[in-house]
Amino acid sequence: MAAQTKSTSVVVTGLGVLTPIGTTVAGFWDAAIGGVVGTAPLRRADAADFPARLAGEVVGFDAPRAAGDRGLRLATAAVSAAAADAGLPQWTGDPYRAGVCLGTLLGGRAGLEPAVTGFHRGTEPGAPPYDGGRQVVDLAAVVARERGFLGPGLTVATACASGNSALAHAADTIRAGRADVMIAGGVDELSSGIMMMFSSLRSLAPDCLRPFDRNRAGLVVSEGAAALVLESYGHARRRGAHIYAELAGWASASDAHHMTAPHPQGSGARRSMLRALERAGISPDRVDHVSAHGTGTPSNDRIEAQALLEVFGPRTPAVTSLKGALGHTQGAASAIEAVACVLALRDGVIPPTANLVDLDPECAVDVVRGEARETPVRVAVNNAFGFGGNTTCTVFTRMSTATSTAGSAR
Repeated sequence: MAAQTKSTSVVVTGLGVLTPIGTTVAGFWDAAIGGVVGTAPLRRADAADFPARLAGEVVGFDAPRAAGDRGLRLATAAVSAAAADAGLPQWTGDPYRAGVCLGTLLGGRAGLEPAVTGFHRGTEPGAPPYDGGRQVVDLAAVVARERGFLGPGLTVATACASGNSALAHAADTIRAGRADVMIAGGVDELSSGIMMMFSSLRSLAPDCLRPFDRNRAGLVVSEGAAALVLESYGHARRRGAHIYAELAGWASASDAHHMTAPHPQGSGARRSMLRALERAGISPDRVDHVSAHGTGTPSNDRIEAQALLEVFGPRTPAVTSLKGALGHTQGAASAIEAVACVLALRDGVIPPTANLVDLDPECAVDVVRGEARETPVRVAVNNAFGFGGNTTCTVFTRMSTATSTAGSAR
């Protein structure tokens, strides 16, 4: 891939993650490969009114309590871990050449919860949704200020595609020459309000999330955060950074079909995959792995499988959905799955799709199940499809040996 040697190529140099199955990159990856399931009866939020009371909660999270709510603390911890992994615990370069872009479904929720809960239970709210300064915060702005990054900053909200959208925006920023370094990812916390929303949509599974399974019955809501340090290839080389992978392609498309239901022909999903691959200069037959959106809902999995078959043909790449293990981490989902794509490229192993027992004949793609699959992974595609018809795809590729080992000996 010629683009790998150009100074404007976008590369990944640091990873940070907090999930229901692990709060370090190593712990998360070991659990994902082992098929560990991190969903369980909900503890943090009040689940008394919900027909389904399972969730994926981040446990053992002991980061220092920053100003703000749990979502902000999760974001801060993931960004700090990624920066440290990239060898950038303190930024000493031009502060206007470093930025942050984070995706979220809703952002901080402390000020919204009382009013939402009151409305759900049919009581009069005692105060406006925003009180005492407890507002939905601009996550990227707060994180950027803490790190001393004064360059481009943005918090994006494209529903469950938010993590991939943040990565795409950050990569565009670097490719356009507006920044040398961007920390990008996604974050969302569990709350009563989000449980109410998915409960009202009748999309919650009664027991577990079963991606692509004949008996799938809905999703399980969870929380988490992930951050990736993105740099221009030239900048990473000059500072001797370890390079995990290249973010070679990205694209988004809108179904403009329905507020919650996917397009019945998977139009946006198909177009976002094809455009991301085109941008990367990679033909579909060169893809080794697809990290699927795979929510475990009857419509999403069937339509996503249909789109995969249309893009890749009957012999699809190895497909997996981490949501069987993690639950649906909302705006953080595709950022966490991006970390998994990078690690699959590094290690040549694809995690299994947890809870998948009986593959639905209508989802006739090559889904990894039972146990992890060891296989060379040179190109990985990461899918994220959100409410409102938001579809976003990112493409990660393995760097050449000469490129990826230049510089640091961590």
